[in-house]
Amino acid sequence: MASPDDARARSDADLGAAASALLGDRRLIIATNRGPVTFVAGADGSVRPRRGSGGLVTALGQVGHHVPVTWVAAAMSEGDRRAAADPKLLRAAAGGERGVQLRFASVERAVYEAAYNVIANPFLWFLQHQMWNLPERPVIDAGVMRAWERGYVPLNEAFARAILAQARGDRTPRIMLHDYHLYCAAEPIRRARPKAVISHFTHIPWPPSSIWQTIAPAIREGIAMGLLANDVVGFQTERYAHNFLRMVESFVPDAKVDYDAWTVRRRRRTTHVRHYPISIDVDATRRVADSPRSRRRADQLLGGSRERLLVRVDRLEPSKNILRGFLAYETLLQRQPRLRGRISFLAFLVPSRTGLREYGDYGRKVQDVVDGINARFGRSGWRPVQIFYENDYAQALAGLSVADVVLINPLVDGMNLVAKEAVLVSRRDAALVLSETAGAFDQMADGVLPVAPADVVGTADALAVALAMPVDERRRRLALLRRGVEREDITWWLRRQLEDLAELAG
Repeated sequence: MASPDDARARSDADLGAAASALLGDRRLIIATNRGPVTFVAGADGSVRPRRGSGGLVTALGQVGHHVPVTWVAAAMSEGDRRAAADPKLLRAAAGGERGVQLRFASVERAVYEAAYNVIANPFLWFLQHQMWNLPERPVIDAGVMRAWERGYVPLNEAFARAILAQARGDRTPRIMLHDYHLYCAAEPIRRARPKAVISHFTHIPWPPSSIWQTIAPAIREGIAMGLLANDVVGFQTERYAHNFLRMVESFVPDAKVDYDAWTVRRRRRTTHVRHYPISIDVDATRRVADSPRSRRRADQLLGGSRERLLVRVDRLEPSKNILRGFLAYETLLQRQPRLRGRISFLAFLVPSRTGLREYGDYGRKVQDVVDGINARFGRSGWRPVQIFYENDYAQALAGLSVADVVLINPLVDGMNLVAKEAVLVSRRDAALVLSETAGAFDQMADGVLPVAPADVVGTADALAVALAMPVDERRRRLALLRRGVEREDITWWLRRQLEDLAELAG
């Protein structure tokens, strides 16, 4: 049997071959809203780089280790806008990422604010995660339409100009666009470079056509036709890819959808619709989990206690369904009194979108439920729930490493990389309870305990089954899941996309 090192070497070689076939001597152009580095303007007039955050940046940050990349991001701050005009500063900031050149797409602050804070976040985010209370929201009024026309569309056009500037002299550049901020960027690129090879990957869920039908035709049709300017449109799961085909069939009358071939034909152009489930950098994740700091924190969390540990790691936001997870735990303690004092729920919750009212309201509801559980069941020396409210990746991996059970019950997720991190770093043969509506479920169904996200009683039952599961069964399931994550890692995710684009490029 080949060693893990041999397997990784083969994987890297396959990725290199795919990159060479696609790029030749070109650079791969990647475009995202948030880049690998942002800049902070100091009171003294200085501009300082700061490493970017977020799951997308984490995933794509490894790409430059394998292929030469020019990374175009939005100038989100005054520091970014100043850095955009300083090539020396950009070179120095990107130096930490091998093979990465950083560039910015700049627009006026008001344009960016409209695109990001009115359309992309929260409008599209809430829509695609199906979080709107539809009898009341959203309300697509003149302000929203103005933000679409004068914010979102101009920002996408600015990205197109910045990308084309990096492709100057190349009639067939290779371009990868990412996520819900850039649905309309491919169209202006295609007009200027008809033979460009362009893909778009959506990291968040793609809902059914019935959800898109509730919003303004100009927006839903603009998104659909914008994406059809790509050669490849990628999604996390086959279900989301199918939802996109149905959306196009519903709202683009002159498009011909082929469900067997997974293609859309429109105006002599064929768009290929694919699914590429994203994953994690296995070696990098293990390095953090095995670091002295993370190991030390894991020992502190265990603290010599004999308690079983239920763990969750999430951004504190409504789509993660944290509230129902705590209600399920409360149901478990109510129905099984023998567990009281013998189990603790450690919740590592990362602050997210704190400026949005809906997120603040949700966070307060979560805290109220936790306070109620601790007041109802807690006693001297035992607190049923402990919340760690901070963005501390090493600590979160430490928590996952010592878990007996990991609960991941989102309402809907594009993927959910915590599920993959959990099985990779577990030191106690953790059982994984996972929503059927998480993108990760499609790859992990054979090894997890499935739950429906709104089913509090069913989730409590799944937690009970997980806690009672014999260690041999837990070990068997974990080994199965771990092999899958190791085999289908971040390199595999990228290689599949490059291979498909290379095939289309001919």
